[in-house]
Amino acid sequence: MPERVHLTFFGTAAGYPTERRPHTTSIGVWRGEALYLFDTGASVASQFARRGIAPDALRAIFLTHLHADHVGGLAPLLQSIQLNGRTALLPLHVPDCSLDGLRDYLRLVYLFPIDDFELQLGPVAGGVCYEEEGMSVEAIVSRHLVAGEERRREIGARVETQAFSYRVQADEKTIYLSGDIAEPEEAAEHAMGADVAVVELAHFEPEGLGAALVGSDVKRLFVTHLLASFEPLEAEIPDRIMAAGYEGEVIVAQDGTEIEL
Repeated sequence: MPERVHLTFFGTAAGYPTERRPHTTSIGVWRGEALYLFDTGASVASQFARRGIAPDALRAIFLTHLHADHVGGLAPLLQSIQLNGRTALLPLHVPDCSLDGLRDYLRLVYLFPIDDFELQLGPVAGGVCYEEEGMSVEAIVSRHLVAGEERRREIGARVETQAFSYRVQADEKTIYLSGDIAEPEEAAEHAMGADVAVVELAHFEPEGLGAALVGSDVKRLFVTHLLASFEPLEAEIPDRIMAAGYEGEVIVAQDGTEIEL
């Protein structure tokens, strides 16, 4: 019998917290009592505490890329679940060009290795990166970081250009999670036929997303990762997306939004 599948939006802000969205990007996919976390934005550990999420409920973590608004809450989350008595192995899936740097960071803050439970760092390079009975996660290469590569070279910053979206199959439900993408056509290509698409709205206009999703057969669209400049107008976002041709349901996610699939 299929498990209950639902989503929790732990954080929906883009770039920096706002008064309306105090938590940056982090989305949980629940299959029954098991939680799969996609990105670890600031304050996600606090969100776990407020909801009373048991430390061993977390089955795996998947990072889309290493911008701070997507990973700023990782170390506090790992410390929190350690201090709260986690014992189970925890897979942490990381874009493979970022793996060594993240490992060094976790060592610097005394979180790798962890004595109490095994943190299993796994490189993501595209394709299926996680499978268990009733659950699979496919990583899809995103072009989000490509445009800034030349500038990063100029200033001597890291030049790796890896970012990923994820397509999740949880029993009979298909979920597309965009992470950050360069243009809405990426979402249209990889969300095709999904029961739910969760798409960021920090890097293009709602009309562009609506036009790109025409014919995608995506049944429900949740937009997240909103810029502060969108917030005064966010009630208009669903109408703007549907006016461009998208025919499914559109919901603007808030911190704490819970969605049953």
